[in-house]
Amino acid sequence: MKKLSIISFISYSSFLFSQVGTNVYPFLNTPVSARQAALGGDAVSVRDYDVSFSGSNPALMNLEQDKMVSFNYASYLAGTNYGTLSYVRDLSEGHLLGFNAKYMDYGKMPRTDESAAISGEFSAMDASIGASYAFQFDEDFTIGGGVNFVTSKIDSYTSMAIVGTAGVTYHNAQSNETVALVFRNFGYQFKPYNGVRETVAFRVDLGYTRILDDFPLAFTITAHDLQQYNISQDYNNNGQPISKWRKITDHFSFGAEVFPGQSFNVRLGYNIKRGNELAVLDQRSFAGLSAGFGIKISYFKFDYAHVRYHNSANLNMFGITMDLIELGGNRR
Repeated sequence: MKKLSIISFISYSSFLFSQVGTNVYPFLNTPVSARQAALGGDAVSVRDYDVSFSGSNPALMNLEQDKMVSFNYASYLAGTNYGTLSYVRDLSEGHLLGFNAKYMDYGKMPRTDESAAISGEFSAMDASIGASYAFQFDEDFTIGGGVNFVTSKIDSYTSMAIVGTAGVTYHNAQSNETVALVFRNFGYQFKPYNGVRETVAFRVDLGYTRILDDFPLAFTITAHDLQQYNISQDYNNNGQPISKWRKITDHFSFGAEVFPGQSFNVRLGYNIKRGNELAVLDQRSFAGLSAGFGIKISYFKFDYAHVRYHNSANLNMFGITMDLIELGGNRR
């Protein structure tokens, strides 16, 4: 009864926190790691050694992540660069503490006026830093939450906000199944860019991951942006209005990992919304697809992801995870 009450409360809260117009700090919803990027970009239910997932869902923190640190870097679209950092520490008796940071550097851009006259250059960047906490109050259930300080700079304008993330994870070790519900980036912009306060990039995600018993495969299904029914564009590539079915399927992304938990993994993902909106008419662009792999060497884990956005722009992301326990000469 206690478990059902917690899940019911969190599910009901998704309607209370629903927001429309997520047009500020969208970098908060970029993939936190190369592995997440390869699995479709939205996975929030992968619960294992991978400490980087704690940045998107703090309720994924567990004992396997104790003293793990992860760095990820991507050369993003249009010359943009971004990176993430994650670390988790076990506090014993089911309590875990996490640290995460993310930045996105948009580089230099020409400064122009209303007549398109160029007068020098300006830069832009986004960054967040924060801490999270998780408590495994039951053999199968973990709850978690985190708080992040967010800042953004565009030329001489700056903005600041405090955002929170909360989630609950159900993990059944016998059936190798994980279900996770997470509320990401609800908060308050206490310093707007130019006196106009905007809505933070809030979203609600529900994920399911299972590792098969008879075949070395783990698959992940994620329903993202559940706080809003219609997240699709108004018209498809043929100029026709978007159907109700399309509005539903645009909420889903999928991922699969071959040889989960082994020293070498191969990953494949598909993001339906990205595939629909960035496809090129009468051309095979493979938009929405993603792929990658992971290699474990000693106490290091290397990850890579290639994400197809468009024929003219794709994402390559790299990650490295270090086991500080084994690095210090001890066995986990």
